Amino acid sequence: MSLALSAPGQEALHRIEAQLGATVAWDRLLEGNPNPDRAALNLDRWLGATGNPATYLQAALDFDALPRLLRVMGSSQHLADGLIQNPELGSLFLDQGFLQHGFDSFQQELGELLQTATSPSHALDRLRYFRQKWNLVIAANDLGGSWPQETVWLNLSRLAQHLIAETVRLLWRQAGEEGEPPLMVVAFGKLGGDELNYSSDVDLVYVSLDGISEQDDRKLTRFCEGLNRALEQKMGRGSLYRVDLRLRPYGGTGPIVRTMRAYEAYYELYAEPWERLALLRSAPIQLGPEELRSRWEALRVAHCFPERMSEPVLEQLLDMRTAIEEIGKGDDLKRGVGGIRDIEFLTQLLQMLHGAAHPEVQVRPTLQALRELQQAQILDPASASSLAHAYEFLRKLEHRCQIGGDLQTHTVPEEAEPRDELGHLMGFDSWETLSAQLEMHRRTARTLYHAFLRPQHRGVDDRSRAATAVGSSAQALLQWFDVLPESDAFYSSLVDNESSLDRVKAILESAPVLVEPLRQSVALTELLLSGEIEEMHDASLRIRKLPLDCDLRTLASATVYARTAVLARWALLGTDAGLELSDLADAVLRHCARRLYAEFDILALGSYGIQELSLSSDLDVLFLVPNGDRQADCEAQAQSLLGLVANLRRMGAPISLDLRLRPDGGKGLLVRSHAGLQQYDLQGMEMWERYAICQAREVHAPSQGENGSATSLALVRKLAYAVPLSPERLTELLDMKKRMETERVLPQHARREVKLGYGGLNDLEWFVHLHEMRYPVETEAGTHVRMPERIHALSRAGLIHAGEVEELVEAHRHLVETRMRLALMGFVKDTVPENPDKLDRLARAMGLADGNEFLRRHEPLIERVRGMLREGQERLKR
Repeated sequence: MSLALSAPGQEALHRIEAQLGATVAWDRLLEGNPNPDRAALNLDRWLGATGNPATYLQAALDFDALPRLLRVMGSSQHLADGLIQNPELGSLFLDQGFLQHGFDSFQQELGELLQTATSPSHALDRLRYFRQKWNLVIAANDLGGSWPQETVWLNLSRLAQHLIAETVRLLWRQAGEEGEPPLMVVAFGKLGGDELNYSSDVDLVYVSLDGISEQDDRKLTRFCEGLNRALEQKMGRGSLYRVDLRLRPYGGTGPIVRTMRAYEAYYELYAEPWERLALLRSAPIQLGPEELRSRWEALRVAHCFPERMSEPVLEQLLDMRTAIEEIGKGDDLKRGVGGIRDIEFLTQLLQMLHGAAHPEVQVRPTLQALRELQQAQILDPASASSLAHAYEFLRKLEHRCQIGGDLQTHTVPEEAEPRDELGHLMGFDSWETLSAQLEMHRRTARTLYHAFLRPQHRGVDDRSRAATAVGSSAQALLQWFDVLPESDAFYSSLVDNESSLDRVKAILESAPVLVEPLRQSVALTELLLSGEIEEMHDASLRIRKLPLDCDLRTLASATVYARTAVLARWALLGTDAGLELSDLADAVLRHCARRLYAEFDILALGSYGIQELSLSSDLDVLFLVPNGDRQADCEAQAQSLLGLVANLRRMGAPISLDLRLRPDGGKGLLVRSHAGLQQYDLQGMEMWERYAICQAREVHAPSQGENGSATSLALVRKLAYAVPLSPERLTELLDMKKRMETERVLPQHARREVKLGYGGLNDLEWFVHLHEMRYPVETEAGTHVRMPERIHALSRAGLIHAGEVEELVEAHRHLVETRMRLALMGFVKDTVPENPDKLDRLARAMGLADGNEFLRRHEPLIERVRGMLREGQERLKR
């Protein structure tokens, strides 16, 4: 055993192996575990509590559940104690599907659990058990990287809201009352914003109907006091939630329960600006009279989103935030400079300032608000993206600080050992690496906070000159360069070198989504300023040079680096980004396949097959192996490859595989043998499946020529064109295309969707592809990969004339560029914007005067593409 374990940890693992009667590969199972010692000792304790340790252990090994289980046990003593107290909960880790399904059906499960309760105290114990169970599910997905942080916060909040509501109903029935209580429970803060922590207090206020009698008021007050005790009471399973009532009117001195009319009067006459800010993230829990819930939302909108905010109110809020900073010193992630509160405060203040004019920004969750602020053009894409990344990082780090002992802390530990463990919990190799990322995100948050809320007087320094030179992109520029080491030198370089400034300005205006990856790479930023980035003709070389045993994070970083360089070159020079992105994807996939000694062939399909990848494209692939005897081994290798790619994606590499075009779709084998694919063909491969594999291209072929067999690519091309495209089969395909258009494109976007919409890339591809399927020999089908080459092949076959070739090639160039521009500018995916300002920005990025000029070019092109498709369909039906 090569793991660096203490003597008790090694003894625990030896005891476990003795119970199993076999040796276990602990090195693999504990790889990346933040605290292998803690994990080993807790696993030993949990198995001892099960009563049948060998059976549980063997099941965990068979279902590959031990790494997930050990990660939770090594990350949190609190969660491990819950598992040991309830050993049956370990079986949750055996069902990966259950772990990931979330809370869609848990209300029914909660009801069934309470039916088994024998007394009110037992029912409360059942609720505490339910929280233990689902906290474990959430933590397993969080620590394993299965859920994004936003989903983790949402599910913690949903769990709390359901448990609080169920506790209210339980106590109401216990008091001998029937029906729903005449009471509304309103959540504030992180619970109200669906962003709860593992160890958050729950900020609540209690609201009653208007006109209740003094007797009923006293009764509801006693009831709510009992509710607080029930939620906070610590028993064997701990408590449900700590309750904080200080956000009610007049704070700790005010009545616990007030009528709705009293709340409306308070906010109208007496509420301080900070109380209105807090009101923004308030939400009634789904309980109580509907009238109260609708009136509360009206109250929130009226007081949080005024038509205008006075200067004194704004200054008072800013002063309040400054006062809070005095409390949050050092490593306070929440209240310190550039911390969580800075981002929340900035976001909420922007919502209050602009919410009346833009109702879509009146949302409660912070990340959703940032997205809406960007869509409303209140925040530029670079600033919104940076704030969102910083917020997600800081909240995740806050969670990692809390999860170990269920502690309500927002401070990074001071001791070296806990700090290193925290680094591993966050997925970094050390505390130093984590600390550098933390400092970067805090500097970014603080820079943007000051830029938007406390803009300083502009002087004549190089930073101010550079900001003035880029005009409306100044905030994005500062957000990019302020966080770089020796930022003053970078600003001086921009001011002194006009070509450097021009390149930076081009990125800010036409490709703002690249600001975030450029900001995180000093090397790429330097290459951009020097102009050397324009000479990087083979970005995939960076991947090809990596040794197969390199650290996975190195591969992920190299992929992000190379992809950013490709996209920056396209934004500056108009290079062939689709081809370069496909070459990069090829290099990454080949590296991963060789790293795993994968024996199967990998074929690219769809837009990946024709080398037209865009920013958001998945990689459509097909896995084949000539030798059927190797199929089972290759299936296991394919599973490993998918896991490896998923890990790369979690580390930031934008790469995702899609195998839904394989035989039998999502239910089929990952890897097919040649004989298996041929058998599938004989059993009735559908015409749309043949259409889908027509655009196959070889990516990785270790089995090429094995035993003299045909290559996988040759077999796929043979099957793709094996069945003639008769008029009946053409009708079948066209019906499928029509369904795809109606199901995947909103009616209002039909003429603005550049890929699947009217006259879009999909129409053009179908025109070319259908002619190839009808005339495979004449069009040299399968020989050419790129679309312009295939269009010219149609002309050589006499199917279209020279003028149509020119029209199709120009339409293809325009649509591909438009699609890439939309992605790099952060607009709605593949959709030409209706907003005139956004349309003008798109037009200028494409070298056009304004949005009207863009439409004058775009509309005739899509009309011609759709017209040619219709004409072609009619010809092919004859």
